[in-house]
Amino acid sequence: MRIIILGGGAIGSVFGGFLAKDGHGVVFLGRGEHFRNIKESGLRISGIWGDHRVNNFKAYNTVSEIKKNELKPFDLALLTVKAYDSEEILTEYRRYFDSIPPVVSLQNGLGNLELLTHFAGKDKAIGGRVIFGAEIVKPGHVKVTVYAEEVMLGGNPGGISQEKVEEIANIINKSGIPTLATDEIEKYIWAKSLYNCALNPLGSILEVNYGKLLADEATRRIMSAVIKEIFWVIRKKDIRLFWENDVEFQKILFNRLIPATSSHFPSMLQDIKKGKKTEIDFLNGKVVLMGQESGIDLPVNNTLFHLIKSKERLYAKGSG
Repeated sequence: MRIIILGGGAIGSVFGGFLAKDGHGVVFLGRGEHFRNIKESGLRISGIWGDHRVNNFKAYNTVSEIKKNELKPFDLALLTVKAYDSEEILTEYRRYFDSIPPVVSLQNGLGNLELLTHFAGKDKAIGGRVIFGAEIVKPGHVKVTVYAEEVMLGGNPGGISQEKVEEIANIINKSGIPTLATDEIEKYIWAKSLYNCALNPLGSILEVNYGKLLADEATRRIMSAVIKEIFWVIRKKDIRLFWENDVEFQKILFNRLIPATSSHFPSMLQDIKKGKKTEIDFLNGKVVLMGQESGIDLPVNNTLFHLIKSKERLYAKGSG
């Protein structure tokens, strides 16, 4: 299968690397020092899924380069850029290619599947829930650090066929990344967003891993408040999840999900330290907006949102 990876960061490198290792024709689109290194010297993937060196892929910096050099159409696209870059990269892709293959969003946050549906069409858009961790150790080397559950893939109701989603899930699973198909992807996306909203901003502000957040009574209380507020919005919007209330989800988060990923530092913190934007607008910022639409104030989520925005600005100015 010919697969294009739209984004050459840590998660994109893991997916693209494992798929290339399994014999698929992988093309990366990306930029930055890490991406320049994998173009020149290949990709190393280490960590809990073994140590692998991958060279049998192609890599380009622009969509125009891909259009010029890749004559055969792609069978699948994996969208792995930060959520705030999705619109730009999808617009650029449509500018050069007449048709878009099935596209899987493997991104954090809320609203990614909706944006993908707008650009690719209901029959091509697939949402993904990723709950393993990866980090760039140094340019050209990514490490899989933690794993909680399988990657879950699913389309819109009445959109792409479940058979196609299952085919794609099986291809990724066979490459070595545990992956399953579902017809309830929104539930999984919301579950991951709850996890991220509770952990990422708090871990980034305090600069600690997830395990230390769980070990401290004060941070456990803040996480509980974050979850409780989000469930106010979930109930108001009549969104269906796997849990009836915040207490049920909190038990899963504290007893299973955080222990499984306790050593992981949030990618949000890595972005801040590099002077980059974070995805806070698609996490706590998004639920704060949804709360405002419903006439609900979310003071804890709003505070975390503004603290992360402040920290972004401080590091961007070189004073963090």
